[in-house]
Amino acid sequence: MTPPEHKARIARRFDAAAATYDVASAAQRTAAGELARQIRELLPASTTTPRRVLEIGCGSGHLTRELLPHIAGDWFVSDIAPAMVTRCRTSCGPAAHYLVMDGEHSALAGPFDLIISNLAAQWFADLPGTMARLADLLAPGGFLALSTLGNENFAAWHAAHAALGLTAATPGYPSGATIAAALPPGLALRHFSEQNLPAHGSDPLEFVRNLRAIGADTPAPGTAPLAPGQLRRVLRHLAQSAPAGVCYHLIYVVAQRPD
Repeated sequence: MTPPEHKARIARRFDAAAATYDVASAAQRTAAGELARQIRELLPASTTTPRRVLEIGCGSGHLTRELLPHIAGDWFVSDIAPAMVTRCRTSCGPAAHYLVMDGEHSALAGPFDLIISNLAAQWFADLPGTMARLADLLAPGGFLALSTLGNENFAAWHAAHAALGLTAATPGYPSGATIAAALPPGLALRHFSEQNLPAHGSDPLEFVRNLRAIGADTPAPGTAPLAPGQLRRVLRHLAQSAPAGVCYHLIYVVAQRPD
């Protein structure tokens, strides 16, 4: 499957999940709250007051709702999935411009004082290249702030597959060090942190249902979903080997372009 085909498949899955996303996306809501807290802590120390803001991968609006009331200015809120953009607009109101856009290739010209993204960067085909392009859109003193997934994401899920000689269709992710190193040279790292967060209780079947409900179950390129019998084997093994459940590995990065 080519990158454009894979992107279209991702967009279709998130479109289909727009109606159930808010109910099932507790981890995404938590990540948005933490990223927003970091942004609000850093902004008062900056000489640049954000006035033009770009959000990549808004989803149903978790991060938008956290920050839009606190940062006045010209907001551009985007997602690759049209139904998610509609959902975000309905939830967050008319105080922003909303558009359907692939965040890896922005259709908007800079400069922006703040570019934000909550748990969307893990879907980028080229993370270093995308961060370089987004950095080019920043105004002097502007911030790039994102949360994404790290290499320990769903570790118990992957381990259960490996123990049974199977390959998980969920993607692998880079380490925190790799993500930090992917920042373009022109940006100064202002905050970096990692967090392990339970995905959804201790029931493996609920974990799978939760991924489907948020639209995050698109198989990684070169993989395929498990057959029903294989899935039942993985769920049984996971219940025995990881009674505490599966965890997200969240990584937060805030960087700034020099004045």
